[in-house]
Amino acid sequence: MTIPPKIQTILYGVGVFIVFTTLMILIKLITRRVPAEVEYFGLFSNNDLLMGAVIAIILTFSHERKKKLN
Repeated sequence: MTIPPKIQTILYGVGVFIVFTTLMILIKLITRRVPAEVEYFGLFSNNDLLMGAVIAIILTFSHERKKKLN
């Protein structure tokens, strides 16, 4: 059973977002720098989520272009 290409692309993007969010939370916990405007779980804000989504979209788009070139 194989996963359709569209679902693979979505899963790749979600994976990138999760990795980015995890690294961001770890860095904030290690440096003990939590911004004052935290809104979700006391660890990240809307700007953090937006930045994670933009990075996930850019990396997923880049990954798809590389797959098409090979």
